[in-house]
Amino acid sequence: MNGHHGKSGGEDNVLSVRNVTVKYAGETAVKDVSFMIGQGEILCIAGESGSGKSSILRAILGLSEGTDMEVAGELFFNAGAGVRSFRRGLPGREIGFVPQNPGASFNPIRPYEKQFREALKSHGHIFDRPGVCRALGTFGLEDPERILRSCPYEMSGGMNQRIAIAMAMLLGPRLLLCDEATSALDVRLQKQVVDALLRLREETGISILFVTHNLGVAARLADRVGIMHKGSLVELGKKEEVLYRPKKSHTKKLLSDIPRFVEPGCSDFEGSAPSSLPILSVSHGVKSYKKGGHTKRVLEDIHLELHPGEILGIVGESGSGKSTLLRQIACLEHLDSGKIIFNGKDITKASPRQIQARMQMVFQDAFSSFDPRMTFGESLHETVHHFDLISGRAGRGRPFDRLLGKRCCPHDYGEGPDVRTRIEELLSDVDLDPSLLARYPHQVSGGQCQRMAIARALCARPSLLLCDEATGSLDVRSQRQIVSLLRQTGKKYGLSIVFVSHDLALVSSLCHRIAVMEKGTCIETGAAQEVVHSPRMPYTKELLASVLCL
Repeated sequence: MNGHHGKSGGEDNVLSVRNVTVKYAGETAVKDVSFMIGQGEILCIAGESGSGKSSILRAILGLSEGTDMEVAGELFFNAGAGVRSFRRGLPGREIGFVPQNPGASFNPIRPYEKQFREALKSHGHIFDRPGVCRALGTFGLEDPERILRSCPYEMSGGMNQRIAIAMAMLLGPRLLLCDEATSALDVRLQKQVVDALLRLREETGISILFVTHNLGVAARLADRVGIMHKGSLVELGKKEEVLYRPKKSHTKKLLSDIPRFVEPGCSDFEGSAPSSLPILSVSHGVKSYKKGGHTKRVLEDIHLELHPGEILGIVGESGSGKSTLLRQIACLEHLDSGKIIFNGKDITKASPRQIQARMQMVFQDAFSSFDPRMTFGESLHETVHHFDLISGRAGRGRPFDRLLGKRCCPHDYGEGPDVRTRIEELLSDVDLDPSLLARYPHQVSGGQCQRMAIARALCARPSLLLCDEATGSLDVRSQRQIVSLLRQTGKKYGLSIVFVSHDLALVSSLCHRIAVMEKGTCIETGAAQEVVHSPRMPYTKELLASVLCL
């Protein structure tokens, strides 16, 4: 297609949403929302976590059957009959979907090739190996043959997300629904995926409804932008108007919360002097994985230090070894060679139980880190009790049996006198309502689940916090709150933090120092403002040049 793509009315509309209201168990999540998507148009919907963005996608896909979700209003696809009249044939064939959690797209223990074959066959397509490999290459996935032989559990979240987009595109839909499809990607891959989607729109005329927290992505990708707030579409228009000349106060507040690069001379490092003994050090760290007779080295001679009260940011593209390094530090895996010293003790071969009372990890995929059969109240109370037993703080007394009108934990143990107060204080710190303690992980948004995971980690009162993309699924307002929380908590309790993130601006605003990783090696380390404004390595310069911003 050529020319302008921002159509929003008439017979060219691929999707029409009219006065749609979504309720969960009688509680309104989306209220009277209306918009249209023209042929070849890209509409980005942004807003805070819980504002109703993902609920709109669920309504379009018809995911309300067998749930407590109620949908009212009208949904029309391709200027025809209502979406609900043709839902059995629309998903996949006419409407593609990329979920927020890339792990939900695949069976974790089946090779990608089998899953690609099954998906293509179920929609009347033939598995074309060269075509599949080209599609994977379009989204920056190297060695597609190896990927097809691999299973999803072997891949990072960013790789799974790109593979999910490639699979959706192979089905040739007219409309693609993306729920935070770039949230797990580093800045280089975000730009690459966005540019690939724009090329596909030009070549095929596909329409895209893209839900995102990243307003920089929306600025590059969208023709029009909609802003959601408390279930309502408060502003909708061309991106030049909404992002650069907003009319609504909420849009202006959202834009003001976007993380910015720290300015030269604005460092506020208040930790111990660099000459002090580090709380954590990794020296000569090497880690490899074996599969099918082949060995792949993921970490190569890693050297890293973290001082008391310091926040260290680790950045790099997907697959550079950031998450693998955190797993070694947390003793979830062990280095092939090298040494890890924590609080003066060698923990290189320690078990997680030996160090978990003083070190906690917040995982990239918050949903998978919770037991889906337990409410948040049960999970947090279990965490408090477990670590109180380890530290000797657990009190003796009658088993507590109720919170919010129901039993909170399946185990029979005593509730310390300050358990409820501690949990409610932590929920307040991460801006969560105590009523969410009665919910299960699948009943909240991705951002709310991630904040609950951070609250759970802080329940253990650790001295070291490992954050693996802990803000990746959060909107800009929630990111700002979490950054403020981590900074305040670190200063108050002398907490040391290793913060892995793809968001370079966020890292520069939070961290005292930044370490840049490339292909398993730490290539550059320095003060945050030095790395951001005066990078030494070409790779670091390339990362900074790839940042999508307003």
